[in-house]
Amino acid sequence: MISLKYVSHILAAICLCTSLCACSTKNYQDQFSPYSASIKTILATSGNNRAELENFISRYDENPQKRQAAQFLIANLPPSDRAALSAKELAENLDFAFLARESTKWGKNISWNDFLHYVLPHRVSQEKATSWRKLFFNELLPLVAECESMEEAVLAVNRWCFSKTGFKSTQRWDQNPLMTINRGWGRCEEAVILAVCALRSVGIPARQAMVPAWQHSNDNHTWTEVQVDGKWHYIESANPDYGLDHAWFSGSVRMAPLVVSYAYGNTTSADFPILGRSFGCTLINTTARYAPASRTEVLVVDSKGKPLPGTRVFFSVLNYASFRPVAAKTTDAEGKVKITLGPGSVLLSAANGDNSAYSGSIWIPGKQTGRTPIILRMQPDNKPEGTISFKFAYQDTLKIPTPPKNSEGAKKVEFDSIKNRRLQRLTGMKTSAETALPDSASDIAKSGLNTPQILRAIATCPPSNRDSLLKSISILPVADLLTVKATELIENAEFSDRSRKEAESTGLKYPDNIFEQYVLNPRIIYEQQSNWRKRLHHKFNLTKVGGMEKLLKRLDKLNTEISSVNKGVLGDTLSPVQVLDTLKTSSITEICILNTAILRSAGIPARFLDELGWVEFYDGELWKPFYPQLTNQIGNANATAESKAFYSNWQRIKFNLPYFKKIKRNPQYFKDFSVSKLIDKNRFQIIEKTIQGKMNPENKTWEISTPQGEYYLISVQRNHQNEPTISVHKIGK
Repeated sequence: MISLKYVSHILAAICLCTSLCACSTKNYQDQFSPYSASIKTILATSGNNRAELENFISRYDENPQKRQAAQFLIANLPPSDRAALSAKELAENLDFAFLARESTKWGKNISWNDFLHYVLPHRVSQEKATSWRKLFFNELLPLVAECESMEEAVLAVNRWCFSKTGFKSTQRWDQNPLMTINRGWGRCEEAVILAVCALRSVGIPARQAMVPAWQHSNDNHTWTEVQVDGKWHYIESANPDYGLDHAWFSGSVRMAPLVVSYAYGNTTSADFPILGRSFGCTLINTTARYAPASRTEVLVVDSKGKPLPGTRVFFSVLNYASFRPVAAKTTDAEGKVKITLGPGSVLLSAANGDNSAYSGSIWIPGKQTGRTPIILRMQPDNKPEGTISFKFAYQDTLKIPTPPKNSEGAKKVEFDSIKNRRLQRLTGMKTSAETALPDSASDIAKSGLNTPQILRAIATCPPSNRDSLLKSISILPVADLLTVKATELIENAEFSDRSRKEAESTGLKYPDNIFEQYVLNPRIIYEQQSNWRKRLHHKFNLTKVGGMEKLLKRLDKLNTEISSVNKGVLGDTLSPVQVLDTLKTSSITEICILNTAILRSAGIPARFLDELGWVEFYDGELWKPFYPQLTNQIGNANATAESKAFYSNWQRIKFNLPYFKKIKRNPQYFKDFSVSKLIDKNRFQIIEKTIQGKMNPENKTWEISTPQGEYYLISVQRNHQNEPTISVHKIGK
């Protein structure tokens, strides 16, 4: 399973475009470099890290080929990487990429373009960048040196990945490859990140591919694409059950509504259409590689039939009992968009001002030659209500037989042995924790191979901060425990305790449970772990600032100084310190995380209401709103229509799902129904947090509470082929 938040980045990416391109000319002058304009922007938005990036490029003044590669990397750096990566880290990545190119049998047969986009890049997805290449190269080069072919090398690397990790659902934010090794587990996207990095470390082109959302079931999937002798293939990441072009999903992907492959930088595709481009990334529509595909055209017009250029069209599938966008494209000068989609059903939607349009599109291979062109005609006060059946089942003439699993055949004993050795390493760490601190062993053991750092923190922590240290270990997510250093844990406890005392000296007091969750806890939402406490406390502590009121006003001013910067699909979020250093942000989420971190560093309990888009702080009696995107609205519950609804009495809505009266099981949220909102009148967004409710088991009637407003109850009934009949009803005021 991959994190759902990933899909939203895809939508933004498809509607953007950059002017970057990979240059295949090895001898050039900087003034003619296709990257010069982008590099200028990157340097200007890198904050205190600018000198590191400049130093990295200048290292290769005497080597035109490496200098071009360095410029290519810098020109496509996501905001978080440009603000954090050192010249040493970047150089190690580049130098070992070239070393793999020179050291392997296939290295120099890889085209320069493919080397730039699929071997050289230091990242795969939205993981936190880390130095993996040298480590993997040193371990894997001897392994692949014995391989007779590139295919054999790919399978050997994938088997090595299997020795490092197994599949398990984790958290919403991505683990980098070293985190996954430390944990011994990862979800499908984290296995992809590990596999792609491992393959690239020995000069094998690799990239991520994904189905943003299935239509025949809930969830989604991502896997590794690898280039062997100039041709792209797929493998199930870190799973050597099958060879090339066979995986557990080989049958499922034949019903994929869309498959997207990712390239670092701006590239072209000879075999498949470009779905979209975002800063530093190209999205390639590889649907036709995996499933029957049909290209369709959508014309968007106003109520009088006039074409509407520049209008976003969303393509959504039924997933988790709501319509989840898998793509978005912007109409051209003629009001048209074209897209290649797989078989089945999608919801098309668009809006222009107060007008909107919705339409279903169904294509069943064998029954229709292709998708019918669609006209989306805008209508005022258009409500997407009604019942529709989404079909996708078809007679697949290309039935791909699944070969026997290696792990269940003659190699079962060997594969079990590999798995057991991995688990034994983790068991050894747990045993160490039980021996050292039996009362906290279960919490410590979550840190996997990072357990020594946790034990060191406990052993060296000042006694006065020990309770806070142990509490922070107990509440930190597993992913954070995989990478946190002993010194960082101690600093977090020490400065949390100090800031609480400083807050108390100003009259701000709160119970321990609020302190633990909203001051001590360094985890705010789904951001990557970072060490911000000491730095922010030094700058924003209440003793220095002069109290909570002055700090809030200072934050109000600081937020006006932060400007936006483009972020594509690739790259993690900017950390609080990175936003502060660069005064740049790629989203309101990053600003809210910064504000929450600053308040916590000053001993003021704070939390980020991510579904609503603002921060709350605790004044000793009540939780009050703070709006980083608005000035002079501190504590004002009526600052926006959304906040007024949230802080007023919530509406109560009762309903039942009639077809469940004859079914023994109870209806489940996310599976059988959901409550969603219309965003910008053109797409649905499921409500996950700003909702309360329960079901009466006697009559299966649900009663839910939500802030005042208009919502849509979406209910789903699937037939024997799992095809859904979907009912959409407007609820609420």
